[in-house]
Amino acid sequence: VILDINMQKALDGFAALGLPQSELRFDKGETADLMHRYQLGHFATDEFCRLVAAKCNPGTTPEQVALAWNNICIGIPERKLNAIKALKQRANVYLLSNTNDLHWQYCLDHWFNAGGNRCEDFFNQVFLSQDLHLEKPSAKIFEYVTKTIGAVRGTEVSGDITSDTIFLDDNIDTQKCS
Repeated sequence: VILDINMQKALDGFAALGLPQSELRFDKGETADLMHRYQLGHFATDEFCRLVAAKCNPGTTPEQVALAWNNICIGIPERKLNAIKALKQRANVYLLSNTNDLHWQYCLDHWFNAGGNRCEDFFNQVFLSQDLHLEKPSAKIFEYVTKTIGAVRGTEVSGDITSDTIFLDDNIDTQKCS
């Protein structure tokens, strides 16, 4: 995991905006569905924020929703940034992330394009669920990425990934699909 997150902080932020208690979940409900569809790039940030704001206290602004949603992003420790940069100097490094535009922009603004950094200092290419309209652990997202970066011999991912490819993830379900 590159970005340290605290999902509860986002829910607390939404609670402070008056999102109903029944909607303060990531696993079910209308708001959870909005979050999931947003992560898959089914609608833009302004629409996501407007739709969530409409479920909160009257007068809640899309900007307040964006701030609450970004509360999930805790930070990327310098040691992780340095490790990725060092690896990038020796090998091709790709990022595949289930994320959305607000969180990705936050990461760019605070770490990957901040303090003299450029995103390309860390990654050869970035693959985001919001752009691909796919998410981990779907086999389709892995097939797309491995074919795109040339890490697959032949036409199938099924066990024929080149020997110089390493995939790291923190989700056991993702590891089963890779």
